[in-house]
Amino acid sequence: MIAVEPSLSDLAAASGIEARTIRSWVAQGLLPAPLNRGPAARYPADTLERVLAIRAMRDVLGMPLAEIRKELLVASPDQIRAYASRVPGSAQEPAPPPAASSALDYISALRAGPGVASKPPPPAAAPLAAPPLQGFDALEHRLGQGRAEPARKARAEEWLRIPITPDVELTVRAPLDAEQRVRLERCADLIRDILLGRDR
Repeated sequence: MIAVEPSLSDLAAASGIEARTIRSWVAQGLLPAPLNRGPAARYPADTLERVLAIRAMRDVLGMPLAEIRKELLVASPDQIRAYASRVPGSAQEPAPPPAASSALDYISALRAGPGVASKPPPPAAAPLAAPPLQGFDALEHRLGQGRAEPARKARAEEWLRIPITPDVELTVRAPLDAEQRVRLERCADLIRDILLGRDR
């Protein structure tokens, strides 16, 4: 069982990701910084889920780190948990029942424990429901249900800063294409309307 506030070695052991890779992801802004410094440094409790989610997005879905960073900006905790569960053999993913042709085979496989060769499980049926909205689509849907979208021009700077109110600013550190910039500005307009009470 992993600690409530895991250490770097806890994260590496539980995720199968090398400690230096986890440090690199912290430096790139994909993971939160440790809560304290030094060899006994501890990380926030949800860091393991984020590590597993990044691993799944990179290894299972083939996403580059720049795209993963954008997805993590807007992903809800449930979406991060869903990504983390896609890592094969992770503690987040329930183990499939052993395949067996008879009750005797099933009991023998259970007694033998993990690592015993068995027939591969039958392929899973394709889900019938549409996948939940993710990323920018989920953010826009939550913020602007039923509202008209204002026309916006994309900004062309590396750091995208969008003022919302005199005290609030939306800042994104990532190279975004023109469509992504326009979508973020639409989201900023929706946030501004909500904060200023114009969302009715």
